[in-house]
Amino acid sequence: MGIQADNPNLIELLLEQSKKLQEDRKIVLSKINPWLDILEKSSYSKIEKKQKRKEIIDIGNFIHYFDSRIEIENALSESPDFIVKQKELNIGVELKDLVIRQNEKEKEGILKSLFEQIKTELKSEEKSLCGLYRIELIDENLSLKKKHKEALKKEIIALIKGQQIEQKYVKAIKKIPMSEISIYKGETTIVGNLERTVVEKKIKTKENKLKSYSNENLDEIWLLLIIGGVEKSSDYSFFDSNIIEKPFKSNFDRIFIYDFFHREITELKITLHNN
Repeated sequence: MGIQADNPNLIELLLEQSKKLQEDRKIVLSKINPWLDILEKSSYSKIEKKQKRKEIIDIGNFIHYFDSRIEIENALSESPDFIVKQKELNIGVELKDLVIRQNEKEKEGILKSLFEQIKTELKSEEKSLCGLYRIELIDENLSLKKKHKEALKKEIIALIKGQQIEQKYVKAIKKIPMSEISIYKGETTIVGNLERTVVEKKIKTKENKLKSYSNENLDEIWLLLIIGGVEKSSDYSFFDSNIIEKPFKSNFDRIFIYDFFHREITELKITLHNN
């Protein structure tokens, strides 16, 4: 599950990991940048571009860690989401975000917006404030209504600036050297399992689309379930063992779970589902 927050060598490990990630990022970008350029010039709406950009980044990273020889043939396909080529195989790939705890999504959105506001305010400050900041809250269930949100914002800014204040909301802030300012919320609690039922529901939502791909001249069709593990709604402590051991009924040729944050790929067992 990657580097643990209580590891005594956390900073050194994160710095080493950061260098490797920067190298990986350059390779991934070299593969997806042409498609990102095409996307920007397309007639997609602003919202559609944002979603498609995320999907292109997701599949680019998956390909890099799964089989870097795979080439993206069409990143702007609608049915399926992507067409890729692995050796002589033409493969359609459907993507689906695997949100484990839906009720956390709204809170994540509010925090992201808040962190962006803080970054904007701190950009005009001295360069010594640059860094990757991991914020741990005292109360994980803190209400993010306007009153608390403004107070939390002021407290985070004060702590980043090194001011001595009473901490009502922030348990701790950990800083890692970085050339810019980046802020994310770390977890102080252990999250639950990734349950099999969650995976089953996501597979079913994509299963009905398979019939529409019969005329696409595809050799295989894959389903890629994406976990954005840096977010609480997508984080987990471990897989339900049934996800790994018990086959899923599906007509997809291959199904993968890709943990974007930890860069871990799990291929699921499949038994043919007769319609």
